[in-house]
Amino acid sequence: MSKKILLSIILLSVFNAAYGQIGINTPTPQSTLDINAINPAGAFTNTDGILIPRVDRQRAQNMGTVEISTIIYINDYTTGSQTGKAQNIDANGFYYYNGSVWEKINKTLLSYPIGSITQSFKTADYSGWYLLNGRAISTLPVAAQAAAASLGLTTNLFDATDRTLKTKNTTENIGETGGSNSFAILQSNLPNINLTTTVSGTALSSGAHTHNSDTGGSFLYGGTSAGNNGTGHGGAVSPTLFGGVGIGITGASGNHTHTFTGTTSTTLGSGQSINNRSAYVVVNSFIYLGE
Repeated sequence: MSKKILLSIILLSVFNAAYGQIGINTPTPQSTLDINAINPAGAFTNTDGILIPRVDRQRAQNMGTVEISTIIYINDYTTGSQTGKAQNIDANGFYYYNGSVWEKINKTLLSYPIGSITQSFKTADYSGWYLLNGRAISTLPVAAQAAAASLGLTTNLFDATDRTLKTKNTTENIGETGGSNSFAILQSNLPNINLTTTVSGTALSSGAHTHNSDTGGSFLYGGTSAGNNGTGHGGAVSPTLFGGVGIGITGASGNHTHTFTGTTSTTLGSGQSINNRSAYVVVNSFIYLGE
């Protein structure tokens, strides 16, 4: 075969490749670019796949003219700054160019925004998620430390142990803790109603009688029958004990009557705190700091 014929064949192949479909590892491409694996199955050691360019955020931020649909892989999102073309680059992963900024190709498959929170039945760190147990930031991997610092965490992770999560109000700071798992009702928490009761009657029927030294007056003990003998007479103690009401003045012997009136009160309960929790299932809380 002459050199002229061989050159014509080569040029024709290049022309067809440039204006037709291109196949890699296949003689019958099914699209503009059709790449087949060298060994689609079996125990082979060769590497198949497409290797996308890997750059850090600073490089992606400083690129000049970028064509729409360009794909890159960010392998270090901590360089440069999250501005301009790189304003959406907050984690390692695949990005495409939309004409003005780099966009994540698929957040749910590739990564989560740094600082995301989730609950799980897992008991230890996994896939870029770190248990919120209040540990020192210095114990985390270097990349996770940098991600924590970007959230303002420089000493310890937040501690979500035995706590629910709450959205902040305007006066709170992220990571603050508060509340209690139990509470006690004070007297001031009770309904504002009057529960008093008035008692009155005759302590002893009228008639001639005298008083011994231990019956200087007639009184009742509130909430108890101790010291009462059924006729209204009490022992030689203060009539105000136990909320008691009555009189403490001894009348002269002879024909006279003792009467009483007053208000009684009774203290109930033992001041036990009330459990403030609804029915629950126990999980762990994690924060995403990147892989």
